[in-house]
Amino acid sequence: MSVSAKRRTLKTLLRDTSGAAALEFALVFPVFIALMFSIFQFGWAQHKLSSIRYAMEAASCSWVLDPDLTEAQIEAIVLAKLDTLADDNITIDMAQETVDGGLIYKLTGSYTTEIGVPFLATYDVDWSTTVSTAAPTS
Repeated sequence: MSVSAKRRTLKTLLRDTSGAAALEFALVFPVFIALMFSIFQFGWAQHKLSSIRYAMEAASCSWVLDPDLTEAQIEAIVLAKLDTLADDNITIDMAQETVDGGLIYKLTGSYTTEIGVPFLATYDVDWSTTVSTAAPTS
């Protein structure tokens, strides 16, 4: 084979991209899927936190209207709101404090959820949110 024939064969091989797309797809696709699932799981965890905050705001309003509610009743109100929105493995803490002669009702909710990256580890993430509502002054 002559030198010019070898150069033509080498140029032909260098220009041949018939398997390049498949190789790039095989390398990039698992990383892309792992990233997409991770983003979805993080978004779902944020949705649950937002839903818990919504339920706690409703319970806080109920607590302002009826200050004699117990912690079990407040938790039941929160769990009723979360029936279809988020997990019900939430812990609710109640507190009242007086600020400048006014009463503030505080609900703190916390829960743990898992965020996992496919093909890698799963992490437990602790979330917490606090809702403060001022009692009406009379």
